[in-house]
Amino acid sequence: MKNVLVAGFIAVLILFLGSTVTNSAPALTAEDCSCVGPDNSCVVSTSCQGGCIAHCAGEGDCFAECSGSYEMFGMKTTLEMQDATYPQLVAALARISGIDIAFSPTKPDAVFNVGWKRATLWDVLDMLADRGTVQIAGRDFEKVKRLRKVLLSGAEISLCVRNTPVNTFVSDMASLTGLPFRITAGRPMAVVNLSLQHVTLDDILVKVSQQTGATIIEQGAS
Repeated sequence: MKNVLVAGFIAVLILFLGSTVTNSAPALTAEDCSCVGPDNSCVVSTSCQGGCIAHCAGEGDCFAECSGSYEMFGMKTTLEMQDATYPQLVAALARISGIDIAFSPTKPDAVFNVGWKRATLWDVLDMLADRGTVQIAGRDFEKVKRLRKVLLSGAEISLCVRNTPVNTFVSDMASLTGLPFRITAGRPMAVVNLSLQHVTLDDILVKVSQQTGATIIEQGAS
């Protein structure tokens, strides 16, 4: 009888410990974002542990990223170099930003001087793009430039946003478009979950505001 009780106690203990281990390490849920270009020229999707965002413009320009990925373009960059080569400049930018940057210059042997004070990383990359081909964190920068142009032109795109705090979404859009968006009212951590087709940048901001209750303005706009 004693052996039966001991065996039963051990079985219960093993079951309890197994349950404790399982509950202490819950599986993370991946968020999925996908969209199709308004002209059906492209489709894209991604899965992130956390929020994600997908933009689909026309002419095959579709992008899907984890939320917060575009914020790097608004990063302020201060750098002074004299008689610098492109490899030296790219290495310095990568060190300052902490981001992988690749550059193939049209004139590899060029030497130049730079003096940037709190320039956005976008503007610095744009300067490089005028002199060759730029990739940042594996992205073709020229394609991202086209997405900015589409958003600023008022053209329609498709958009998917999942599980993204509104302040992260606004920061992403500000860095992507170069416009000084900010939140003036509402809860910055309210979560955005939207799937939109044939919408302009203005439409997107209105929909996000309606869903989250956040007031989003372009700073300095009348």
